[in-house]
This record gives sequence, structure tokens and C-alpha cells, in this order.
Amino acid sequence: MALVVGKGIATGSFGKLFADLDMATEIDSTPLQDEFDFKETNDERIEKLAMEVKEVAIALREMSKDQLIVSHLYTEVMKTEGFDEITLATIFDYLVQNKMLAKAFIAKSATLRKVWVQNFINQHGGGSAF
Repeated sequence: MALVVGKGIATGSFGKLFADLDMATEIDSTPLQDEFDFKETNDERIEKLAMEVKEVAIALREMSKDQLIVSHLYTEVMKTEGFDEITLATIFDYLVQNKMLAKAFIAKSATLRKVWVQNFINQHGGGSAF
């Protein structure tokens, strides 16, 4: 005992002996049983879990709808005929920074995309270097 505790004398609240502790008040006497609802059946737990998983799946689906898929945008911009690669790459960079315009661009037909690109060039000074 001298090796573990040492030869010093504990003072204050550390000076209590194990026998001095009132175990009835020191330990939380709440029965473990109260912390769990044992009345709930496995089927009810599974049903609750299934509903929570469904809510998470719906939330993830909604988040993914709002995401811009950059590789898809790149492919669609580069398909636009009649413009050089540098011009289309500049337009791609612009659209990546403007998410709503990018979504609108993807939704348009090939003809409307071409008109959009031409309008963009006209508004931003034209040329392949912008």
C-alpha cells in the first residue's frame, strides 16, 4: 500500500476513508431499466429505424438534385458546335462559377445553347481570349 499510495497523508476531501463514503448517496440509484423502453417491440424499433433511414435518403436525394455535376457540364458545353475550344472552356469556367446559369444551360436544347454562347461572346467582348 505504501508503494501505490505513498506515505503522505491525504488532507481535505481526499482524507476520507472508503468506509466514510455514503454509498447510497454517492451512486446514482436510477435503475438501468428506466433508461430503456422495454415495452417497445422489435417490430416497432425496426419501423422507427426504417422511417429515419427513409428521411435521410429523401434529404440526400434533395441535396443531390441541387448539385451541379461539373463533368457533365463540361461535356455539354464542349458539344456546342461552331466555337473554338478556348472560347468554350472560358464559358465553362464562367458557368461553373454561376450555378443557376449552368443548370439553365444544361436544360436548353443544342440550338438555344449555341444562341446563349453567341450572346455571351457578344456581351463579353468576343474573341477566344476574352
